[in-house]
Parts: sequence; structure tokens; C-alpha cells
Amino acid sequence: MNATVNHTPRGPETDGGTMQMVSDETTKVISEIVLYGLTPLIGIIGITGNTFSIIVLRKHGLHKCSNILLVSLAFMDTVYLTCYNNIPYLFYFLQGGGKFLYSKIVSEILYVLYFICLVADYTCCLGALCIPMLITIERLVAVYIPLKFGQIITPFRTWAAVIIILVFWLSCMIYTCFWYKFEYVFDHSLNRSVGLVSKSQLYYHDLPAIPIFEEHLFSMKIPPLVTVIGCSAIIVKVKVASRERSKMTSSSSKQASTSRTTKTLLAVSFAFLFTCTMVALPGHLPEEFSSYSLTTENPNNVGIIIYQFVNILVMMNGSWNFLVYVVMNKNFRDTFNEIITQKCSHRR
Repeated sequence: MNATVNHTPRGPETDGGTMQMVSDETTKVISEIVLYGLTPLIGIIGITGNTFSIIVLRKHGLHKCSNILLVSLAFMDTVYLTCYNNIPYLFYFLQGGGKFLYSKIVSEILYVLYFICLVADYTCCLGALCIPMLITIERLVAVYIPLKFGQIITPFRTWAAVIIILVFWLSCMIYTCFWYKFEYVFDHSLNRSVGLVSKSQLYYHDLPAIPIFEEHLFSMKIPPLVTVIGCSAIIVKVKVASRERSKMTSSSSKQASTSRTTKTLLAVSFAFLFTCTMVALPGHLPEEFSSYSLTTENPNNVGIIIYQFVNILVMMNGSWNFLVYVVMNKNFRDTFNEIITQKCSHRR
């Protein structure tokens, strides 16, 4: 998951010390297609779907802990998809080639906005990647300890877990912002002053710890591991329960509702695990072919391209949950159809 959390300012620079298998011009064209076309399109689709998800889930009520988790996931995905399309970032890297080509005051404003979007982007992205772990834990309690579920998993505790995750990642990302500083210097090649995002003294002070920070924190190994183990245990329990369901006719309606919820949440978790698997694959490539990490000063062109497409996968992960709900959950589908029908009737 390193590629999804590369906090180094990203741009079409090259590193002369590594092998370049793709030209600078091709890299720039691909980056422009991705950043000007694909990511805004995925963002619009995802934000629309997540907005509908929040409306439907709120209509179902936030007294259910599963709905709280899904609403939180939709909210984080919406913020992530919005802030990933970071306009100051486009000005800096694609328009300016790694510089703010504006007056000092405008460049400073863009610098601040750039890091505000970056913090919100990564905070909600990493937070959203932790929600499937909470969903898995919630379902484990629901299927293994159903009689004590209401005592263990409460709305208050669910909201608290979500807030703790957000505060944790927000604190981490705000701290990493102090690794950078704004400089307004004269560029002899352009014969004018430009704004630059430079490394601060804190960055060089923390440099020995950054690889550890990246490997054990930003690699996001724990949420997928917990989700895999938890989903496996849930599937085993559901299979066993399905064999006994015919003997429990008195509670068939309640079990059907629980089964629908479990299947929906498992589908969300499996979509998350698919994304984690695909995102982790580039990390196994030799570094000289695709180098990108927190400490990469100038990632090579293959690394830049892979990084862009890895982010497309993460954006898709934040966009397709609405489709999962519609396909997997009849109650969600019926409520959504009801809302659309009411809107159309009202408009007519």
C-alpha cells in the first residue's frame, strides 16, 4: 500500500540514477490524461454514488452500527475523491513543472491550499481503508455472539472508533506536512521568481525514521490482515448457520435480515481486499524499475505511471460501494428506487 500514501510531492521529474524505460514526454502525457480526465470522472461518479448511499442509509436510520460504518465510509470516500483532484497540485506539477509560476502571495495561498487538500485526501483515504476492518469486527460479533451484540457494539462505541481513526490519521498527516516548507526564489532558467515546495529541517532530522514510519504505518498491513481473517471466520459461521436455519423457523425473518446485512458488508470487505491486493503488486517490482516511496526525491517514470494507476484503483475502491449496496441489498435497492420515484413524481 506504499503507493497510495506517497506523501512526496508528485510530478513528472526524472531520476537520472535509475533506469528510464518510458520517456519524459510519454510520462507527462499519461499523467495529464489520468489527472485531467480519468480521476475527475471517477471522482464525479464516486461522489454521486456516495451521496446517494448517505441519503439511503440515513433514511434507514443510524441506530444500526452497520449503517454508521457505511455512512462513515461513504463520507470519507467523498472527501477523498474531492480532495484528490487537488487543483494547486495540478498548477504546481503539470502547469508549472514543479514550480508555482505566480506572484509570492498567490504562490503562498496555493501552497497552503495544496497541503490542506493533501491532508484531507490522505486522512480520509487511509481512514476509509480502516473502515472495512471495523466492519469485519462488527460482523464477527454479530454472527458469533448475537445475544450480546447490543451490549458490545453500540452506536456510541462505533462513532468513537471512527473518530479515533480519523484523528489518528489526521495527526499523522499534519505532522508530515512540517517536513516541507515554502520558498520563493529566483529561477535563472525562467528569469523570474517562483514558488517551491522544499524539504524542511524537520524532514532531515526525521530522515532515519521515515522508512520505518512508512513500512510499519503507511503500509496499511493490519487492516487487510484483520479483514481477511475475520471474513474467513464469518464465512465459516454463516455456512454452519445456514444448515441450521431450517430448524429455526421462528426467527427466520430476523436471520434473513442479518444475512442480507452480512452479505453486503462482506461484499464491501472483499472489494477492499481486491484493491489492497492490486495495489500491493507494484511493491514487488525491482526498485530500479519503479521506485516510489516517502523518501523518493525524484521517482523514475515507470514509478510515476504505476503510482497514477494505483491511485485510480484506490479511487475506484472509493466509488463502487454504492453499486455493491444496490446489487447485494434489496432493502437498500428498494429505498433508493423509492427516493428516485418520489423525486421524479415531485418534479412532474
